[in-house]
Amino acid sequence: MSAEDAPPAVAVEDGVGVVDADDRGAANGDGGSHELHHAPSGGDSSGGEAPSAPRPRVHPERSVPYVTVSDPVQHTEGLKGKFTMYRVAYDPPPPSADADAPDGGASGRPLFPYATSANRRYSDFSWLFDRLHRERPGAIVPPLPEKQQASRFSEAFIEDRRFHLEVFLRRVVRNPELKDAECLLVFLGGGDAEFKKAKKDKSVGGGKHAADAGGLNQTLSDDCHHDGAEAGDDHQDHGLTDRGKRRLSTGKAGIKKWIKEKKTTMQGSMVRSPDDAVFDEATHFVEALQAGLRRVEAQASAMVRRDKGAAASLLEFGLGCDALAHVEDEINGNGVEDEDGSSGMGKAFRMVGKTADAASAISAEHYERELGSFAEPLRDHLKMVHAAKVALTKRNNRRITYSTCLNAVDSKKATLHKHRITPGQEGKALGVEGSLSRAEQSVLAARANYEECSARVLREIDRFRTENATAMYATMAEFARAQKAYHERMNDVWGELLPQIEGVDPAVFNGKSFTREAATMREGSVKSVGTSLSASLAGSAGVAMEAVAEQMEGMSMPSYPPPPEPTANGGHGAGDAPDSSVLNGAVRYRAPLPEE
Repeated sequence: MSAEDAPPAVAVEDGVGVVDADDRGAANGDGGSHELHHAPSGGDSSGGEAPSAPRPRVHPERSVPYVTVSDPVQHTEGLKGKFTMYRVAYDPPPPSADADAPDGGASGRPLFPYATSANRRYSDFSWLFDRLHRERPGAIVPPLPEKQQASRFSEAFIEDRRFHLEVFLRRVVRNPELKDAECLLVFLGGGDAEFKKAKKDKSVGGGKHAADAGGLNQTLSDDCHHDGAEAGDDHQDHGLTDRGKRRLSTGKAGIKKWIKEKKTTMQGSMVRSPDDAVFDEATHFVEALQAGLRRVEAQASAMVRRDKGAAASLLEFGLGCDALAHVEDEINGNGVEDEDGSSGMGKAFRMVGKTADAASAISAEHYERELGSFAEPLRDHLKMVHAAKVALTKRNNRRITYSTCLNAVDSKKATLHKHRITPGQEGKALGVEGSLSRAEQSVLAARANYEECSARVLREIDRFRTENATAMYATMAEFARAQKAYHERMNDVWGELLPQIEGVDPAVFNGKSFTREAATMREGSVKSVGTSLSASLAGSAGVAMEAVAEQMEGMSMPSYPPPPEPTANGGHGAGDAPDSSVLNGAVRYRAPLPEE
């Protein structure tokens, strides 16, 4: 059980998966292998809305709409956790579609004369990938979608995995070297019990290839026997079960085979064939193509990240311009304004902000288009180049095995000759003769496998060059179209802004001056303070006088006559002797003098 499987999120049309626009075109015979289409990210394809905007994709190959991967359903298996099962369906193609197959009709009759359907999980696809390499060495097996640990239960991850699993299976079906592999037929049409048995059986689907591999392993195991004394080793482990002996024998044979092949590689005693120069050229081509694509893919990823950052920067730039427009509007106040309440520099800021917002949206759309139709296809091309490199490596491995078998035959011949010329070694010579016979049979099998793998690799490299050139052409053409459309839209947006912003007068400030406004405010403040002070003083004096008058009016005055006026000599007249009655009842205004 794989831990990378995810919960269901995608409903499919008619139960056989979503068929893209270019898939339908291919089924109708009108091509359309590299056109843009939208892979749904979830929801019901019969009319429901997807939860997120679909990303445009480009098929790296002409599609095979009669093979679909759909209906992801989540399951839980005890303590092992969750996993997702996908519905794998195969419908026999109509004769017209099969005649127009991308391999020129080489696909022949359909895989099954009837429709098949099976539930498979990611680990089953991984089993198919490994088994195809074993059954058809030298074939270019398309890549599987990569495993992912984080966010593997999200709808986007489920749909992305479903899409790439479908692409993988369609590529396998349309590959003439892989389409009739027994493991593929079991994967597509086998029931649950049959498929489980096939996964457990290490030789399933092998046929001739499995028998040859077993013979080669046995021969390389016998290479270590340089005399006949060890010829009876197979009869020594009587205490082991047959199953245990088979496992032990297989493990020993694998180790011995690896040791002998490593020794052959280090010694450089490799068999040479007339077409080695062709394979060297093909290897150099694939390696150079891989190096160039790695460089292009790295720069493409950098461009995509740049465009994503440009979209975010333009959005923030537009928000900043809008904030500056509000600042100018608050300062300028009323005046000649546009429909947004801006004038002068405020109007210019607002116009630039709106244009930046529109440019941000265009950049975001361009980023999505670049990612789906340029960056992702480049990664896919790089994976296919790696698959071609693996196919060449398989041929080299068969060459090493063939060379090792030839070296083993030479070694056994030398051993046999030594035993024959040595007195008393006749018995050992008989055992070596049997081992030599098996080694010669293994050489024939290794040579057949080597030649078959070499021929397959040459066919696959030729097909790969044709398909890779077509796919790369479509990718680069789509990249050029995307760049042209993006820059035309950006040119239109900024071109519309330029005459508008040139018509704005930046000197329009509504006649407002901070200096004049400050002077006016100071003058008005002084006048108002003086008026207030005068009014305050006048009002206070009037109130005080009225209060004094009121107090004087209410005061009681004496009723006697005032004292007589003093004379010139200081007397008071009439003999200078005041009347005693007047003195006695008079009010003194001062203290009496001593002489008084």
